[in-house]
Amino acid sequence: PPSRPGGGGILTSSMVLFVAICPPAVHPRLASVFGDAAGLSFTPHTAVSQPLALPLQDETADRAYLELPDENPKIDPSVIPELLRVLKKSGSLCVRHRAGGAGTPWADRLVYGGFVDTVQREGDGVMAEAEAKKPNWDAGAAVPISLKKKKAAQQAAPAAPKVWNVSADDGDDLMDEDTLLGEEDLKPKEVSACVESGGKKACKNCSCGLAEKLEADANGEVSAAAPTSACGSCYLGDAFRCATCPYRGTAPFKPGERVVISTD
Repeated sequence: PPSRPGGGGILTSSMVLFVAICPPAVHPRLASVFGDAAGLSFTPHTAVSQPLALPLQDETADRAYLELPDENPKIDPSVIPELLRVLKKSGSLCVRHRAGGAGTPWADRLVYGGFVDTVQREGDGVMAEAEAKKPNWDAGAAVPISLKKKKAAQQAAPAAPKVWNVSADDGDDLMDEDTLLGEEDLKPKEVSACVESGGKKACKNCSCGLAEKLEADANGEVSAAAPTSACGSCYLGDAFRCATCPYRGTAPFKPGERVVISTD
């Protein structure tokens, strides 16, 4: 069996291995706390100012302790990764440092270094503590994510109700649009001679004023008044004019305005 780090005796497999980086004056206190139930590995706290290499194999330590009595000490970037290396999975780390020091809080440093479950404690006003644990998974570990349950849940989800749902079987009284038209509406409309001739020949019972205009033109006269029609809506435009209106095709005009209709 290997020797107990930092002291005499034999380190058995049932012992807790405790790694401590602290001033030599703290060694007796830690030894009295753990006694013979733990193997202690001591390293001077001044070692953190240079690249750190602990004399331990990977994932062999159960707990680690780092005490920094100096204010704003110089910490080498290798310290936190080295402590993470020697700790077992779920192993705990306690960092005791001067309270109110400048720089990044130790709880944040431990998170950035790969530790989890970090807790920052204020301490007694002179010294503060930060605690954390090593994750119980390996760095870079991956776990496959199954999407089958998600797809099944999507398929089982009920379809959203339709906002509008019109069906002939709903019992609503729907009107047949063919019944809205009578026989007179379905008959073809008769086109008067005034329209067919393009304004060159008036029909028998002309009421649009074309007959009077043609008669005045034949006698070499000019009609004094504008032709009148039966509907009286000629000035509004083609949308309001009847089929025999002599003004069809012309622009809307003011009521009573003289409009010259070309018969060419």
